[in-house]
Amino acid sequence: MKFIYQLIFTLSLACFSLSTLAHSGHDHNHWSSPALHTLFYVSLDAALGAIAFLVFKKLTRTKHATKQ
Repeated sequence: MKFIYQLIFTLSLACFSLSTLAHSGHDHNHWSSPALHTLFYVSLDAALGAIAFLVFKKLTRTKHATKQ
């Protein structure tokens, strides 16, 4: 259960942190903007995928342990 609370706490910090907001000079018209935004969203997808994998492993390990 502690793992779930830590996961929820970490995700809430990542999602609601003020530091995730764009700075005042954030320019979507710069030539590198599409590549940088793509890299940002790919990294978010990778992090969420890793978290989902860890949760899946934790849940399946717990189910498997209780069946034996």
